[in-house]
Amino acid sequence: MEVTPYNPNERYRRRSARRTVGLLRVILLCFMVGGAGFYLGRLQSEQTVRILGEQRKKAESQIEDMQTELTKLRAEAQTANIKLLQAHKSFNEALPEGPMQDLTLLLKEQIEGGVDPKRLETVLRSVRPPQNCSEPQTKRFVVMTPAYKGPESKMTTSEKEITLSGSGESAKNSKGKSEAWFDPSKTVTLIFELKTGVKQKKEGHLPLYHSVILGDKEFRFTITQGEQSFAKVTYDSCDYP
Repeated sequence: MEVTPYNPNERYRRRSARRTVGLLRVILLCFMVGGAGFYLGRLQSEQTVRILGEQRKKAESQIEDMQTELTKLRAEAQTANIKLLQAHKSFNEALPEGPMQDLTLLLKEQIEGGVDPKRLETVLRSVRPPQNCSEPQTKRFVVMTPAYKGPESKMTTSEKEITLSGSGESAKNSKGKSEAWFDPSKTVTLIFELKTGVKQKKEGHLPLYHSVILGDKEFRFTITQGEQSFAKVTYDSCDYP
């Protein structure tokens, strides 16, 4: 039997080789695991990017739709404003001023209150043009204000049939303080007191127009702005009816 001589160096070489192979296996395994993780991470990243891209496209589409709808709404609003302005202009053009405006509003009020339009038509057709009218006369009176401290001012017709007085808002000076005279740009209140004791009230911006029927006479008044503090009254009387 042949005995192989023992070589300790060979043993150490084998052990070192096994360690090297094991280390290489571990390194290879780490590379494989790292590569797999990188690959999976890349796939997840690409998927996330794709999802975000789809969401962005969807959001951009929604924003575009909203902008289109907003443009449409703005166009509709502009069209509505134009129509409203045109309607307002047409209304102002159709609605007369002065006595005709008062009469138009009165007719509207009467019809809405239930008065038969045919009855109103009959009454209007029965009205005749003014007959035997007197010469117009002009007088004036002080329009009372909260700051006015003077005596009460009134205007009376020639035969004292009707007494007219009025009040308004105080005008403001440059410092914003109230003056004694009235502000003609604000509403004025007129009181027509008949000799029978009946009082009629008229409110509005000057000029104002009013008609009073007293017995067989119709008194027609036109009230305009006069000199400071004053209202100018022009009136006449005609046969009625």
